[in-house]
Amino acid sequence: MRILQHAFRTYVEPAMLDQTIAFYEQAQGMACERRVKIVETGVEAAKVGGFLILSGTKEQLAPARHVHAIFYVDSLDAFIPWLGDNGAEILDGPRHVTRGRNLTARNPDGLVVEYFEAAS
Repeated sequence: MRILQHAFRTYVEPAMLDQTIAFYEQAQGMACERRVKIVETGVEAAKVGGFLILSGTKEQLAPARHVHAIFYVDSLDAFIPWLGDNGAEILDGPRHVTRGRNLTARNPDGLVVEYFEAAS
């Protein structure tokens, strides 16, 4: 059980997505790693280094705006009991989502995180 990567989540309107991607590409000196439309929500996501940029309407983004980070993990099933045993509160999930499974938890320090395991 381990965190493979982590990223800050940021939220933008669709008209700002390309500009925001370019900003974080230049700031970090790296290209956008992936860009995907999340079928379940209609939100578009772009991963640029240490940032996950989520783009959609206010209504589309409202359910997720309270989440501040994403942890890409090797085993969501291993994290579920560990989170509970270590004072975290599972707020949503686990569930199947585009390209994998996730859950949302409030860590003991109050940080709200999406824990995401990519499909193999």
